[in-house]
Amino acid sequence: AQGQHKAPLTHQKLTEIVAEDLDKASAPENILFWSPQQLSIVQAMNVDWMVLMGYYGTGKTILLMERADYLLRNPSNVIHFYIDNGPIGSGLEEVLKLRFAGKNIMIKSGRNIFQSSFNFEDDGVNPSDHVLIDESHLTTTFIEMLKKHQSKVSTLWLAIGQISKSMSLEDRQFVKELEEINFSSVTLKHCFRNGSAIVELAKSKLG
Repeated sequence: AQGQHKAPLTHQKLTEIVAEDLDKASAPENILFWSPQQLSIVQAMNVDWMVLMGYYGTGKTILLMERADYLLRNPSNVIHFYIDNGPIGSGLEEVLKLRFAGKNIMIKSGRNIFQSSFNFEDDGVNPSDHVLIDESHLTTTFIEMLKKHQSKVSTLWLAIGQISKSMSLEDRQFVKELEEINFSSVTLKHCFRNGSAIVELAKSKLG
């Protein structure tokens, strides 16, 4: 009977198929769901200028990766994904390189992008290129430098990861200044990273 291609599945074969489907559904890329705030950003992937604000665990990096996937739908797009002031060879850099291996996207770190001496053109970025920046450092000269960088690229999305003591994500003047240079901004307020579970797991691994 099993020689017939239309023969019914055996119980064992059916169990294997269900197990495979469950494994696929349990994979990290398939279990992710968006919060309402995150979904509002996912639905605005066509916006050219975006600042994502929020503390760790709110999903800023994931949203930048989603933006990269959106841009990569056009094979002619050239993308530069920066980890601002991040150490070369950091965990995040390695994750991004694996995630986008073989695609038209360059992963870069250790650049200090919001220092006055940094220029995109000196780093091989052309005016037609798209830039994503994670872990941006929010300083008092941030708007001035952001405006400078904006004039050198086609589109720019960034996530703020470090904040000077004199600054605040709730500063309405800061948001107003972003709007004046045509940047949209969203403050993500819900942390989805289970910090206590991470600590307990680390303790268990250390013995």
